[in-house]
Amino acid sequence: MAKSADHEQASPSSSPPAYVFKGPAHVAIRTRTNDQPRYVDTRLNVWTWYDGGIAMTIDWTVLQLNSELIEIGKGFMAYALEKYAPRTAAMFADSLRFLSNTNLATGLPWEPIELTSALEELKKSRRALVGFRGFYRWANNRGINGFDTRSYLKVKNTISDRVEPYARIFLSQSSLELDEEIRLLKRIGRDLSFCSWEEIQLNMALHLGFELAPRSIQFHSLDIVDFELIESSDHETYYTLWLPMAKKIGQRMPERRPRKITNLLGAKISRHISEIQRRFGSGCEPLFVSRRGRRLSVNEIGQGLKHELREAGIEKPNQVSMLLRHHLGQGLADQGTPMDMIAELLGHNRTVAARAYVTATPNIARIKEKALGKSPSYRRIMHSLLTGEIVPRRDTVSERAVRSVIDTQYIGDIGACALPVHTHCPYNPVYACYTCKKFHPFADGRHEQVREALQLEAQRFIDLAEQAGDLIHNRPLAQHQITILAVSATIERCRQHTEDDADGAV
Repeated sequence: MAKSADHEQASPSSSPPAYVFKGPAHVAIRTRTNDQPRYVDTRLNVWTWYDGGIAMTIDWTVLQLNSELIEIGKGFMAYALEKYAPRTAAMFADSLRFLSNTNLATGLPWEPIELTSALEELKKSRRALVGFRGFYRWANNRGINGFDTRSYLKVKNTISDRVEPYARIFLSQSSLELDEEIRLLKRIGRDLSFCSWEEIQLNMALHLGFELAPRSIQFHSLDIVDFELIESSDHETYYTLWLPMAKKIGQRMPERRPRKITNLLGAKISRHISEIQRRFGSGCEPLFVSRRGRRLSVNEIGQGLKHELREAGIEKPNQVSMLLRHHLGQGLADQGTPMDMIAELLGHNRTVAARAYVTATPNIARIKEKALGKSPSYRRIMHSLLTGEIVPRRDTVSERAVRSVIDTQYIGDIGACALPVHTHCPYNPVYACYTCKKFHPFADGRHEQVREALQLEAQRFIDLAEQAGDLIHNRPLAQHQITILAVSATIERCRQHTEDDADGAV
Protein backbone atom coordinates (compact mmCIF):
# COMPACT_ATOMS: atom_id res chain seq x y z
CA MET A 1 0.00 0.00 0.00
CA ALA A 2 1.20 3.54 -0.71
CA LYS A 3 1.95 5.54 2.43
CA SER A 4 -1.51 6.70 3.22
CA ALA A 5 -0.97 9.48 5.66
CA ASP A 6 2.55 9.79 7.00
CA HIS A 7 2.81 13.40 5.78
CA GLU A 8 2.54 16.38 8.05
CA GLN A 9 1.51 19.93 7.25
CA ALA A 10 3.58 22.93 8.19
CA SER A 11 2.72 24.63 11.48
CA PRO A 12 4.24 27.14 13.84
CA SER A 13 7.24 25.91 15.84
CA SER A 14 5.30 26.48 19.06
CA SER A 15 3.01 23.49 18.41
CA PRO A 16 3.61 20.02 16.94
CA PRO A 17 2.51 19.52 13.33
CA ALA A 18 -0.96 18.07 12.88
CA TYR A 19 -1.57 14.85 11.00
CA VAL A 20 -3.25 15.14 7.58
CA PHE A 21 -4.52 12.17 5.60
CA LYS A 22 -3.03 12.12 2.10
CA GLY A 23 -3.69 8.56 1.13
CA PRO A 24 -4.68 7.16 -2.26
CA ALA A 25 -7.99 8.21 -3.80
CA HIS A 26 -8.99 4.55 -4.13
CA VAL A 27 -8.06 1.89 -1.57
CA ALA A 28 -8.04 -1.70 -2.83
CA ILE A 29 -10.00 -3.99 -0.51
CA ARG A 30 -10.22 -7.73 -0.08
CA THR A 31 -13.12 -9.33 -1.87
CA ARG A 32 -14.70 -12.77 -1.80
CA THR A 33 -16.47 -12.66 -5.16
CA ASN A 34 -16.02 -11.02 -8.55
CA ASP A 35 -19.33 -9.15 -8.45
CA GLN A 36 -18.67 -6.75 -5.59
CA PRO A 37 -16.71 -3.44 -5.60
CA ARG A 38 -12.96 -3.83 -5.18
CA TYR A 39 -12.14 -0.25 -4.15
CA VAL A 40 -13.22 2.36 -1.61
CA ASP A 41 -13.26 6.00 -2.75
CA THR A 42 -11.50 7.93 0.04
CA ARG A 43 -12.49 11.31 -1.46
CA LEU A 44 -16.09 10.83 -0.37
CA ASN A 45 -17.57 11.82 2.97
CA VAL A 46 -19.04 8.34 3.30
CA TRP A 47 -16.77 5.36 2.68
CA THR A 48 -18.63 2.21 1.59
CA TRP A 49 -17.47 -1.35 1.17
CA TYR A 50 -19.21 -4.73 0.93
CA ASP A 51 -18.97 -8.25 2.25
CA GLY A 52 -21.48 -11.06 1.99
CA GLY A 53 -23.77 -8.81 -0.05
CA ILE A 54 -24.05 -6.40 2.90
CA ALA A 55 -22.93 -2.76 2.68
CA MET A 56 -20.69 -1.40 5.45
CA THR A 57 -20.02 2.30 5.82
CA ILE A 58 -18.35 4.99 7.85
CA ASP A 59 -19.74 8.52 7.56
CA TRP A 60 -17.04 11.03 8.52
CA THR A 61 -19.52 13.91 8.68
CA VAL A 62 -21.47 12.46 11.59
CA LEU A 63 -18.55 11.36 13.76
CA GLN A 64 -18.21 13.64 16.77
CA LEU A 65 -14.41 13.70 16.54
CA ASN A 66 -12.27 16.79 16.23
CA SER A 67 -10.69 17.52 12.84
CA GLU A 68 -7.28 16.01 13.61
CA LEU A 69 -8.80 12.76 14.91
CA ILE A 70 -10.91 12.59 11.75
CA GLU A 71 -7.74 12.77 9.66
CA ILE A 72 -6.01 10.15 11.79
CA GLY A 73 -9.13 7.98 11.59
CA LYS A 74 -9.10 8.19 7.79
CA GLY A 75 -5.47 7.10 7.69
CA PHE A 76 -6.19 4.19 9.98
CA MET A 77 -9.31 3.09 8.06
CA ALA A 78 -7.44 3.24 4.73
CA TYR A 79 -4.79 0.97 6.25
CA ALA A 80 -7.42 -1.37 7.76
CA LEU A 81 -9.43 -1.68 4.55
CA GLU A 82 -6.38 -2.72 2.58
CA LYS A 83 -4.83 -5.02 5.19
CA TYR A 84 -7.80 -6.71 6.87
CA ALA A 85 -10.97 -8.50 5.86
CA PRO A 86 -14.01 -6.26 5.24
CA ARG A 87 -15.73 -7.44 8.43
CA THR A 88 -12.66 -6.59 10.48
CA ALA A 89 -12.55 -3.15 8.89
CA ALA A 90 -16.20 -2.75 9.90
CA MET A 91 -15.19 -3.53 13.49
CA PHE A 92 -12.58 -0.75 13.34
CA ALA A 93 -15.21 1.63 11.98
CA ASP A 94 -17.46 0.71 14.91
CA SER A 95 -14.62 1.47 17.32
CA LEU A 96 -14.22 4.97 15.84
CA ARG A 97 -17.96 5.56 16.23
CA PHE A 98 -17.68 4.38 19.84
CA LEU A 99 -14.67 6.67 20.35
CA SER A 100 -16.67 9.67 19.14
CA ASN A 101 -19.02 9.19 22.10
CA THR A 102 -16.25 9.22 24.73
CA ASN A 103 -14.37 12.07 26.39
CA LEU A 104 -11.44 11.46 24.00
CA ALA A 105 -13.39 12.83 21.03
CA THR A 106 -12.43 16.47 21.72
CA GLY A 107 -8.88 15.94 20.51
CA LEU A 108 -5.25 15.24 21.37
CA PRO A 109 -3.29 15.04 23.61
CA TRP A 110 -5.24 12.72 25.91
CA GLU A 111 -4.65 13.07 29.61
CA PRO A 112 -4.05 9.76 31.48
CA ILE A 113 -7.21 10.21 33.52
CA GLU A 114 -9.22 10.80 30.33
CA LEU A 115 -7.79 7.67 28.72
CA THR A 116 -8.55 5.60 31.84
CA SER A 117 -12.14 6.84 31.90
CA ALA A 118 -12.61 6.08 28.19
CA LEU A 119 -11.16 2.58 28.58
CA GLU A 120 -13.75 1.84 31.27
CA GLU A 121 -16.42 2.61 28.68
CA LEU A 122 -14.66 0.66 25.94
CA LYS A 123 -14.42 -2.42 28.19
CA LYS A 124 -18.18 -2.83 27.92
CA SER A 125 -17.84 -3.76 24.25
CA ARG A 126 -15.16 -6.23 23.26
CA ARG A 127 -15.31 -5.23 19.59
CA ALA A 128 -14.89 -1.55 20.45
CA LEU A 129 -11.95 -2.28 22.74
CA VAL A 130 -10.17 -4.51 20.21
CA GLY A 131 -10.76 -1.92 17.49
CA PHE A 132 -9.46 0.94 19.63
CA ARG A 133 -6.40 -1.13 20.55
CA GLY A 134 -5.63 -1.61 16.86
CA PHE A 135 -6.18 2.11 16.20
CA TYR A 136 -3.83 3.17 19.01
CA ARG A 137 -1.16 0.65 17.96
CA TRP A 138 -1.28 1.88 14.35
CA ALA A 139 -0.95 5.54 15.36
CA ASN A 140 1.80 4.84 17.88
CA ASN A 141 3.84 2.79 15.41
CA ARG A 142 3.77 5.75 13.00
CA GLY A 143 4.94 8.21 15.62
CA ILE A 144 1.83 10.39 15.40
CA ASN A 145 1.87 13.12 18.04
CA GLY A 146 -0.38 12.36 20.99
CA PHE A 147 0.25 8.60 20.97
CA ASP A 148 2.98 6.97 23.07
CA THR A 149 4.17 3.48 23.96
CA ARG A 150 3.43 3.79 27.67
CA SER A 151 -0.23 4.60 27.03
CA TYR A 152 -0.43 1.88 24.39
CA LEU A 153 0.68 -0.71 26.94
CA LYS A 154 -2.14 0.48 29.18
CA VAL A 155 -4.60 0.08 26.30
CA LYS A 156 -3.14 -3.30 25.37
CA ASN A 157 -3.46 -4.68 28.90
CA THR A 158 -7.07 -3.56 29.34
CA ILE A 159 -9.34 -6.61 29.45
CA SER A 160 -12.88 -6.54 28.13
CA ASP A 161 -15.81 -7.27 30.43
CA ARG A 162 -17.26 -9.38 27.63
CA VAL A 163 -16.34 -13.03 27.17
CA GLU A 164 -13.60 -13.94 24.75
CA PRO A 165 -14.35 -15.80 21.51
CA TYR A 166 -14.94 -19.52 22.15
CA ALA A 167 -15.17 -18.74 25.91
CA ARG A 168 -18.36 -20.75 26.39
CA ILE A 169 -18.00 -23.23 23.60
CA PHE A 170 -16.91 -26.15 25.80
CA LEU A 171 -20.16 -26.18 27.71
CA SER A 172 -22.57 -24.86 25.12
CA GLN A 173 -22.31 -27.19 22.16
CA SER A 174 -25.68 -27.27 20.48
CA SER A 175 -26.28 -30.02 17.99
CA LEU A 176 -29.28 -31.89 16.71
CA GLU A 177 -31.06 -34.46 18.81
CA LEU A 178 -31.70 -37.82 17.16
CA ASP A 179 -35.37 -37.07 16.47
CA GLU A 180 -34.44 -33.67 15.05
CA GLU A 181 -31.87 -35.24 12.74
CA ILE A 182 -34.49 -37.70 11.49
CA ARG A 183 -36.89 -34.85 10.72
CA LEU A 184 -34.11 -32.92 9.00
CA LEU A 185 -33.21 -35.88 6.79
CA LYS A 186 -36.86 -36.30 5.86
CA ARG A 187 -36.96 -32.64 4.86
CA ILE A 188 -33.80 -33.05 2.77
CA GLY A 189 -35.06 -36.20 1.06
CA ARG A 190 -38.61 -35.04 0.36
CA ASP A 191 -40.14 -35.20 -3.10
CA LEU A 192 -39.29 -31.99 -5.00
CA SER A 193 -41.20 -32.82 -8.18
CA PHE A 194 -43.82 -30.13 -7.67
CA CYS A 195 -41.60 -27.51 -5.99
CA SER A 196 -40.45 -24.21 -7.50
CA TRP A 197 -36.79 -23.83 -8.36
CA GLU A 198 -36.38 -21.44 -5.39
CA GLU A 199 -37.67 -24.17 -3.05
CA ILE A 200 -35.31 -26.67 -4.68
CA GLN A 201 -32.43 -24.24 -4.17
CA LEU A 202 -33.25 -23.93 -0.44
CA ASN A 203 -33.45 -27.71 -0.16
CA MET A 204 -30.05 -27.96 -1.81
CA ALA A 205 -28.65 -25.39 0.65
CA LEU A 206 -30.03 -27.36 3.59
CA HIS A 207 -28.54 -30.57 2.20
CA LEU A 208 -25.17 -28.87 1.74
CA GLY A 209 -25.38 -27.47 5.27
CA PHE A 210 -25.95 -30.96 6.64
CA GLU A 211 -23.02 -32.51 4.71
CA LEU A 212 -20.33 -29.80 4.87
CA ALA A 213 -21.75 -27.25 7.34
CA PRO A 214 -20.41 -24.09 5.63
CA ARG A 215 -20.88 -20.67 7.20
CA SER A 216 -23.40 -18.31 5.60
CA ILE A 217 -20.55 -16.34 4.03
CA GLN A 218 -19.29 -19.54 2.39
CA PHE A 219 -22.73 -20.23 0.92
CA HIS A 220 -22.70 -16.65 -0.38
CA SER A 221 -19.22 -16.96 -1.93
CA LEU A 222 -19.84 -20.20 -3.83
CA ASP A 223 -19.72 -19.93 -7.62
CA ILE A 224 -20.90 -22.37 -10.27
CA VAL A 225 -17.26 -23.04 -11.23
CA ASP A 226 -16.64 -24.33 -7.69
CA PHE A 227 -18.71 -27.40 -8.55
CA GLU A 228 -16.81 -30.24 -10.21
CA LEU A 229 -18.16 -33.43 -11.74
CA ILE A 230 -15.85 -36.30 -12.63
CA GLU A 231 -16.95 -39.43 -14.50
CA SER A 232 -14.60 -42.38 -14.33
CA SER A 233 -13.86 -44.83 -17.13
CA ASP A 234 -16.29 -47.33 -15.61
CA HIS A 235 -19.04 -44.66 -15.68
CA GLU A 236 -18.92 -43.94 -11.94
CA THR A 237 -19.74 -40.31 -11.13
CA TYR A 238 -17.96 -38.33 -8.41
CA TYR A 239 -18.77 -34.82 -7.21
CA THR A 240 -16.48 -32.24 -5.59
CA LEU A 241 -17.23 -28.79 -4.23
CA TRP A 242 -14.33 -26.34 -3.94
CA LEU A 243 -15.44 -24.65 -0.73
CA PRO A 244 -14.15 -21.10 -0.13
CA MET A 245 -12.52 -20.74 3.27
CA ALA A 246 -14.18 -18.05 5.36
CA LYS A 247 -11.55 -17.16 7.97
CA LYS A 248 -8.10 -17.64 6.54
CA ILE A 249 -5.89 -14.74 7.59
CA GLY A 250 -3.86 -12.71 5.11
CA GLN A 251 -5.53 -13.78 1.86
CA ARG A 252 -6.88 -11.33 -0.74
CA MET A 253 -9.31 -13.83 -2.22
CA PRO A 254 -10.60 -16.78 -0.20
CA GLU A 255 -8.69 -20.00 -0.62
CA ARG A 256 -10.82 -22.84 -2.00
CA ARG A 257 -10.41 -26.38 -0.74
CA PRO A 258 -11.94 -29.52 -2.32
CA ARG A 259 -14.70 -31.26 -0.40
CA LYS A 260 -16.28 -34.51 -1.58
CA ILE A 261 -20.07 -34.57 -1.53
CA THR A 262 -22.58 -37.39 -1.90
CA ASN A 263 -23.99 -38.33 -5.28
CA LEU A 264 -27.45 -37.29 -4.11
CA LEU A 265 -26.30 -33.75 -3.30
CA GLY A 266 -24.09 -33.63 -6.38
CA ALA A 267 -27.04 -34.51 -8.62
CA LYS A 268 -29.13 -31.76 -7.00
CA ILE A 269 -26.44 -29.16 -7.59
CA SER A 270 -25.95 -30.31 -11.18
CA ARG A 271 -29.66 -29.96 -11.96
CA HIS A 272 -29.78 -26.61 -10.17
CA ILE A 273 -26.89 -25.22 -12.23
CA SER A 274 -28.61 -26.27 -15.45
CA GLU A 275 -31.79 -24.52 -14.36
CA ILE A 276 -30.23 -21.19 -13.33
CA GLN A 277 -28.12 -21.08 -16.50
CA ARG A 278 -31.29 -21.68 -18.50
CA ARG A 279 -33.00 -18.84 -16.63
CA PHE A 280 -30.18 -16.31 -16.41
CA GLY A 281 -27.72 -17.34 -19.11
CA SER A 282 -24.32 -19.01 -19.09
CA GLY A 283 -22.73 -15.84 -17.71
CA CYS A 284 -24.41 -16.34 -14.32
CA GLU A 285 -21.59 -16.94 -11.79
CA PRO A 286 -23.15 -17.40 -8.30
CA LEU A 287 -24.38 -20.80 -7.17
CA PHE A 288 -27.10 -19.36 -4.93
CA VAL A 289 -29.14 -16.64 -6.62
CA SER A 290 -32.31 -14.61 -6.18
CA ARG A 291 -35.24 -14.85 -8.59
CA ARG A 292 -33.56 -12.06 -10.58
CA GLY A 293 -30.24 -13.87 -10.86
CA ARG A 294 -28.44 -11.79 -8.21
CA ARG A 295 -26.11 -13.45 -5.71
CA LEU A 296 -27.92 -14.10 -2.43
CA SER A 297 -26.61 -12.14 0.58
CA VAL A 298 -25.65 -13.81 3.85
CA ASN A 299 -28.86 -12.49 5.40
CA GLU A 300 -31.01 -14.00 2.64
CA ILE A 301 -29.21 -17.33 2.96
CA GLY A 302 -29.66 -17.28 6.72
CA GLN A 303 -33.37 -16.58 6.38
CA GLY A 304 -33.72 -19.40 3.85
CA LEU A 305 -31.98 -21.92 6.11
CA LYS A 306 -34.06 -20.74 9.05
CA HIS A 307 -37.20 -21.39 7.02
CA GLU A 308 -36.03 -24.89 6.10
CA LEU A 309 -35.17 -25.78 9.70
CA ARG A 310 -38.55 -24.49 10.85
CA GLU A 311 -40.31 -26.55 8.20
CA ALA A 312 -38.37 -29.57 9.47
CA GLY A 313 -39.77 -28.95 12.95
CA ILE A 314 -36.50 -27.64 14.41
CA GLU A 315 -37.20 -24.47 16.39
CA LYS A 316 -33.75 -23.00 17.04
CA PRO A 317 -34.02 -19.71 15.16
CA ASN A 318 -30.90 -18.04 16.58
CA GLN A 319 -28.46 -20.70 15.38
CA VAL A 320 -29.25 -21.74 11.78
CA SER A 321 -25.94 -22.47 10.01
CA MET A 322 -24.03 -22.64 13.32
CA LEU A 323 -26.38 -25.37 14.52
CA LEU A 324 -25.44 -27.48 11.49
CA ARG A 325 -21.74 -26.73 12.08
CA HIS A 326 -21.93 -27.83 15.71
CA HIS A 327 -23.81 -30.96 14.68
CA LEU A 328 -21.18 -31.90 12.11
CA GLY A 329 -18.30 -31.13 14.50
CA GLN A 330 -19.82 -33.19 17.30
CA GLY A 331 -20.58 -36.06 14.92
CA LEU A 332 -16.97 -36.12 13.72
CA ALA A 333 -15.66 -36.05 17.30
CA ASP A 334 -17.96 -38.88 18.36
CA GLN A 335 -16.47 -40.99 15.58
CA GLY A 336 -12.96 -40.40 16.93
CA THR A 337 -11.86 -37.78 14.39
CA PRO A 338 -8.69 -35.94 15.57
CA MET A 339 -8.95 -32.27 16.54
CA ASP A 340 -6.76 -31.01 13.71
CA MET A 341 -8.90 -32.87 11.18
CA ILE A 342 -12.12 -31.40 12.63
CA ALA A 343 -10.56 -27.93 12.50
CA GLU A 344 -9.56 -28.48 8.88
CA LEU A 345 -12.98 -29.75 7.80
CA LEU A 346 -14.78 -26.87 9.53
CA GLY A 347 -12.29 -24.28 8.26
CA HIS A 348 -10.99 -23.15 11.66
CA ASN A 349 -7.66 -21.36 12.02
CA ARG A 350 -7.08 -22.99 15.43
CA THR A 351 -8.10 -26.18 17.20
CA VAL A 352 -9.75 -24.38 20.16
CA ALA A 353 -13.27 -24.91 18.84
CA ALA A 354 -12.49 -28.47 17.76
CA ARG A 355 -11.37 -29.35 21.30
CA ALA A 356 -14.89 -28.54 22.47
CA TYR A 357 -16.29 -31.38 20.38
CA VAL A 358 -13.54 -33.82 21.32
CA THR A 359 -14.07 -33.28 25.05
CA ALA A 360 -17.70 -34.35 24.55
CA THR A 361 -16.76 -37.98 23.96
CA PRO A 362 -19.31 -40.62 22.96
CA ASN A 363 -19.49 -41.76 26.60
CA ILE A 364 -20.19 -38.25 27.82
CA ALA A 365 -22.74 -37.83 25.04
CA ARG A 366 -24.53 -40.97 26.21
CA ILE A 367 -24.43 -39.75 29.81
CA LYS A 368 -25.92 -36.45 28.74
CA GLU A 369 -28.62 -38.25 26.82
CA LYS A 370 -29.48 -40.35 29.86
CA ALA A 371 -29.33 -37.37 32.20
CA LEU A 372 -31.83 -35.57 30.03
CA GLY A 373 -34.26 -38.40 30.57
CA LYS A 374 -34.01 -40.25 27.24
CA SER A 375 -33.75 -43.68 28.87
CA PRO A 376 -36.69 -44.80 31.08
CA SER A 377 -34.49 -47.27 32.98
CA TYR A 378 -31.89 -44.60 33.65
CA ARG A 379 -34.62 -42.23 34.86
CA ARG A 380 -35.57 -44.78 37.50
CA ILE A 381 -31.93 -45.16 38.58
CA MET A 382 -31.39 -41.40 38.71
CA HIS A 383 -34.62 -41.01 40.65
CA SER A 384 -33.27 -43.28 43.37
CA LEU A 385 -29.68 -42.00 43.42
CA LEU A 386 -30.03 -38.26 43.13
CA THR A 387 -32.30 -35.90 45.06
CA GLY A 388 -35.24 -36.56 47.33
CA GLU A 389 -38.86 -36.18 46.39
CA ILE A 390 -40.08 -33.09 44.55
CA VAL A 391 -42.03 -30.82 46.88
CA PRO A 392 -44.27 -27.76 46.41
CA ARG A 393 -42.67 -24.46 47.31
CA ARG A 394 -45.72 -23.38 49.32
CA ASP A 395 -45.34 -26.33 51.74
CA THR A 396 -41.77 -25.42 52.71
CA VAL A 397 -40.78 -23.19 55.61
CA SER A 398 -38.20 -20.55 54.72
CA GLU A 399 -35.63 -21.94 57.22
CA ARG A 400 -35.33 -25.12 55.16
CA ALA A 401 -34.88 -23.35 51.81
CA VAL A 402 -31.50 -23.80 50.13
CA ARG A 403 -29.63 -20.61 49.25
CA SER A 404 -26.06 -19.96 48.19
CA VAL A 405 -23.80 -18.18 45.69
CA ILE A 406 -22.40 -19.69 42.49
CA ASP A 407 -20.05 -17.73 40.25
CA THR A 408 -20.95 -14.49 42.09
CA GLN A 409 -24.67 -15.15 41.45
CA TYR A 410 -27.11 -15.46 44.32
CA ILE A 411 -29.03 -18.73 43.99
CA GLY A 412 -32.31 -19.28 45.81
CA ASP A 413 -35.79 -20.71 45.35
CA ILE A 414 -34.52 -24.09 44.17
CA GLY A 415 -35.58 -26.50 46.92
CA ALA A 416 -35.55 -27.45 50.59
CA CYS A 417 -33.14 -29.39 52.80
CA ALA A 418 -34.48 -32.26 54.95
CA LEU A 419 -31.79 -31.86 57.59
CA PRO A 420 -33.04 -30.47 60.93
CA VAL A 421 -33.33 -26.69 60.96
CA HIS A 422 -30.06 -24.90 61.86
CA THR A 423 -28.07 -28.11 61.28
CA HIS A 424 -24.77 -27.40 59.58
CA CYS A 425 -24.40 -29.32 56.31
CA PRO A 426 -20.87 -30.75 55.85
CA TYR A 427 -21.10 -30.25 52.09
CA ASN A 428 -21.15 -27.16 49.92
CA PRO A 429 -24.77 -26.00 49.46
CA VAL A 430 -26.19 -26.13 45.93
CA TYR A 431 -23.03 -27.75 44.53
CA ALA A 432 -23.73 -30.94 46.52
CA CYS A 433 -27.51 -30.66 46.76
CA TYR A 434 -28.28 -32.12 43.35
CA THR A 435 -26.64 -35.41 44.30
CA CYS A 436 -28.06 -35.53 47.84
CA LYS A 437 -31.17 -37.42 48.98
CA LYS A 438 -31.76 -34.78 51.66
CA PHE A 439 -32.43 -32.16 49.00
CA HIS A 440 -36.04 -31.82 47.86
CA PRO A 441 -36.23 -29.71 44.69
CA PHE A 442 -39.12 -27.37 43.99
CA ALA A 443 -41.04 -28.34 40.86
CA ASP A 444 -40.94 -24.71 39.72
CA GLY A 445 -37.47 -24.03 41.13
CA ARG A 446 -34.88 -21.97 39.31
CA HIS A 447 -32.79 -24.99 38.35
CA GLU A 448 -31.96 -23.55 34.91
CA GLN A 449 -30.31 -20.61 36.69
CA VAL A 450 -28.22 -23.06 38.72
CA ARG A 451 -27.12 -24.92 35.58
CA GLU A 452 -26.17 -21.69 33.82
CA ALA A 453 -24.17 -20.45 36.82
CA LEU A 454 -22.35 -23.78 37.09
CA GLN A 455 -21.53 -23.67 33.38
CA LEU A 456 -20.08 -20.18 33.69
CA GLU A 457 -18.00 -21.17 36.70
CA ALA A 458 -16.82 -24.37 34.99
CA GLN A 459 -15.73 -22.25 32.05
CA ARG A 460 -13.28 -20.47 34.35
CA PHE A 461 -11.74 -23.86 35.18
CA ILE A 462 -11.55 -24.61 31.46
CA ASP A 463 -9.76 -21.33 30.74
CA LEU A 464 -7.21 -21.95 33.50
CA ALA A 465 -6.77 -25.59 32.53
CA GLU A 466 -6.12 -24.58 28.91
CA GLN A 467 -3.40 -22.18 30.04
CA ALA A 468 -1.82 -24.95 32.13
CA GLY A 469 -2.17 -27.43 29.25
CA ASP A 470 -4.10 -29.93 31.34
CA LEU A 471 -7.72 -29.89 30.23
CA ILE A 472 -8.29 -33.64 30.61
CA HIS A 473 -7.01 -34.34 34.15
CA ASN A 474 -8.92 -31.58 35.90
CA ARG A 475 -10.86 -32.78 38.95
CA PRO A 476 -12.81 -29.55 39.69
CA LEU A 477 -13.97 -29.45 36.07
CA ALA A 478 -14.99 -33.12 36.17
CA GLN A 479 -16.94 -32.49 39.37
CA HIS A 480 -18.73 -29.55 37.78
CA GLN A 481 -19.64 -31.65 34.78
CA ILE A 482 -21.18 -34.31 37.04
CA THR A 483 -23.13 -31.66 38.94
CA ILE A 484 -24.36 -30.06 35.73
CA LEU A 485 -25.61 -33.44 34.54
CA ALA A 486 -27.37 -33.95 37.88
CA VAL A 487 -29.03 -30.53 37.59
CA SER A 488 -30.17 -31.43 34.06
CA ALA A 489 -31.65 -34.67 35.37
CA THR A 490 -33.48 -32.73 38.10
CA ILE A 491 -34.86 -30.31 35.52
CA GLU A 492 -36.22 -33.25 33.56
CA ARG A 493 -37.72 -34.82 36.69
CA CYS A 494 -39.43 -31.54 37.60
CA ARG A 495 -40.78 -31.19 34.09
CA GLN A 496 -42.23 -34.70 34.16
CA HIS A 497 -43.63 -34.09 37.64
CA THR A 498 -45.44 -30.96 36.42
CA GLU A 499 -46.82 -32.78 33.38
CA ASP A 500 -48.03 -35.69 35.52
CA ASP A 501 -49.80 -33.28 37.87
CA ALA A 502 -51.47 -31.59 34.90
CA ASP A 503 -52.60 -34.93 33.48
CA GLY A 504 -53.95 -35.94 36.87
CA ALA A 505 -55.90 -32.71 37.16
CA VAL A 506 -57.53 -33.41 33.81
